[in-house]
Amino acid sequence: MLLAMKAQSTGSRRQILRSLWRVPVAVMTLLALMADGGISSDELACEQATVQIQTCCPELSDVSYACVRSGCGGSMVPELDEDRSSCLRGKSCEALRALGVCDPATWEAPPVCASSPCTSKVPKCQ
Repeated sequence: MLLAMKAQSTGSRRQILRSLWRVPVAVMTLLALMADGGISSDELACEQATVQIQTCCPELSDVSYACVRSGCGGSMVPELDEDRSSCLRGKSCEALRALGVCDPATWEAPPVCASSPCTSKVPKCQ
């Protein structure tokens, strides 16, 4: 009986230690994001629009968008700007399909290509 009680307390102790380990990991992750400047609003909008597109158009699961902004004065910006991202996120799956979002043949060059030639294409949204 004593062995059973001791084994139970050891198991409880392990659970507590496992739970406590998560706190420093979460804090370190948060600090890393804050130190890096976190995610900008246009990056977040682009990521959210990408999720909406992939939810509504599962056939595009292998299509990816550059949703990052380069640091240190770089000129890289998300391919889906905030206005287009907001438009895409606000549409139902039926509306996105009607706009041709699920058909890459109807896509257009993103505004970031206006200043330099590129081969990227993004869905239209009106």
